[in-house]
Amino acid sequence: MAKAQPSDGRRDLSLIRASGSTARVLNLALVFERFGQSEDFVERPLFRIQKLNRTLILKHAVREHERGLFTVPEPTTTKIVFPYSPSELGLGGTSVMVGEKRFDQLLRKAVGASVSEDDFNADFELISVLHELPSFDPFLLREQLKRAGHEPAKCFFDISDADIGAMLAFVQSELEPLVTLAFGAAGRRADKLSMRLAEKLMTDENAKLLAPLRETLRLSVAEFADGAFAWKGLLYYRWLQNDFAMRHDDFAPRFSDCAIVGDDRRARRETAKLKQDILRRIDLVALRGADVMTAYAHAFCALTRNDPAPFRSFLKEAPRHFIPLGEAIGAVRHIHSFWGFRFPPDAPLRLEVEEALEILQEFNRMLNGIQLVRGGGDLVLD
Repeated sequence: MAKAQPSDGRRDLSLIRASGSTARVLNLALVFERFGQSEDFVERPLFRIQKLNRTLILKHAVREHERGLFTVPEPTTTKIVFPYSPSELGLGGTSVMVGEKRFDQLLRKAVGASVSEDDFNADFELISVLHELPSFDPFLLREQLKRAGHEPAKCFFDISDADIGAMLAFVQSELEPLVTLAFGAAGRRADKLSMRLAEKLMTDENAKLLAPLRETLRLSVAEFADGAFAWKGLLYYRWLQNDFAMRHDDFAPRFSDCAIVGDDRRARRETAKLKQDILRRIDLVALRGADVMTAYAHAFCALTRNDPAPFRSFLKEAPRHFIPLGEAIGAVRHIHSFWGFRFPPDAPLRLEVEEALEILQEFNRMLNGIQLVRGGGDLVLD
């Protein structure tokens, strides 16, 4: 099990709180710091083993120097970091990666020999569920854990501080049409109020400031708590789709133009077909995701006309969209991110055919396994 390096390891851990993406990082150390003493956390932790509830779990692009740690290396894996101090990430930590040689033994050593076999096996299975996810976005995470029989405390499904900061202006603009309806505000007062509402909706759905929105939707307090979570999920995916579109405009030509070199002509033809299939499937993800968001926009538009019934119904049905949307957007974001990591702006767009096949087959497998690509006709509400 590798010890975090004196400089890079400390820097990487300490920056996660400020810049960690919700989709890439499951920051359990921060969840424990904020909510570890709460009744909900104590009664419904994510893992049985408390040491795992203080880790950082990351979707990690396997570096060249790490490939020897795996019997069969893949482009990405799930990395579990055990900080020396959950509240002082700058001190660094130790880590294990799913799929590396002797992973089960390394994990057992990390959590401690005194852990019971039942607890270890249960948490090992949960790690496998997390590893299969394309991202840790909280809405996908919650629904997939439900499917696997896990319903941990709500505090495990917060959007990261970094993503909330990036989203606020977008959420403010989304809420502006409701401000006049719910509060009778206009002009600069509406701007300020919509920003305050955006902050509260994204961080505290029980805030008193949101009461007029709850009344506009004609929901009980309990119904609004569930509805607000669903609403946050829809806003999160709308924001991700905007980000997706911008990233894809840069990714698509660079991906298409990447030169595949090597003597194996048959393999080069296969990579050319894989590139076409991957771009076609990403386009399909964008198209079918847009269908869901169009249905959301229609329901929201009715709400701004003081007809809350369609939007209220949409919020109740929203969680069934989170798995296909989360899988699809997570997979595409992973592809964009990995390609950007592998090819920084000044790097030559060139791959040896063996490496190209490994990467492209992994991309294709991810995309081919998600519901928005395999089907998706049932995703849009009438």
